Amino acid sequence: MTELTPPTRTAGRVLVVGVSDASGATGIQAAIKSISALGAFACATVASVIAEDVEQRIPPVAVAAQMRAVLADIGTDVLVVGGLSDPATVEAVADVLDGEARGVPVVLDLADPAMAELSRLARIAIAAEEPSDIDAQKQSATRLSRPGQAAFVTSAHGDVLADGATLSVFPPKRGTDRPVRGRGMSLAAAIAAGLAQGLPLAAAVRRGRDYVDEAILTAPEFGRGASPLNHVHTCRHTPAAAFET
Repeated sequence: MTELTPPTRTAGRVLVVGVSDASGATGIQAAIKSISALGAFACATVASVIAEDVEQRIPPVAVAAQMRAVLADIGTDVLVVGGLSDPATVEAVADVLDGEARGVPVVLDLADPAMAELSRLARIAIAAEEPSDIDAQKQSATRLSRPGQAAFVTSAHGDVLADGATLSVFPPKRGTDRPVRGRGMSLAAAIAAGLAQGLPLAAAVRRGRDYVDEAILTAPEFGRGASPLNHVHTCRHTPAAAFET
């Protein structure tokens, strides 16, 4: 188990590229909460805005412009990309990753098939699958990984990290199979925060996984259907009653 103590100072910069979800449970909002809860600084590029089943895409030129503005000002140590479904947007993001952001590690959430185009640029690609058993999951992770690029495959059987010659298996924690929203981007962002703070990949994955597992176990029963995560479980809370006069 990784020690998840409340952060005392901000370290590491992460730029998130993805969708804005009005619920605050998924997409960019989930990523920003995860990054902040682990003590890193989050910036964001909005590629589309989602409310229920309505999606409004941002023009690809504006998506690229947002990324370039952040890179030229705040800068970033790691990028997180997820939720892109429009080929033109994927191409615009790839141009920036190949240009101004060249050399910056990329954590890729492969939830949408359109994201596969960006796999060649990722330091680690995260995929959620339902293979028949853990051996099949190992094969899937090995297939997705490439020289210099890792793959992290998650499922109800547990998680598998393939990084070069190393294959690590993480068994599922009891209770983390409950239906929740936002696990993929939260996990990608948590791993990115660790990398931005200088953790080796395996350690960043372990801490990110522990963070998300606890966020699932303590998830509030908000909304209809699957619950949002408890992203702030690492944070110190002052009870509201303490401010009563």
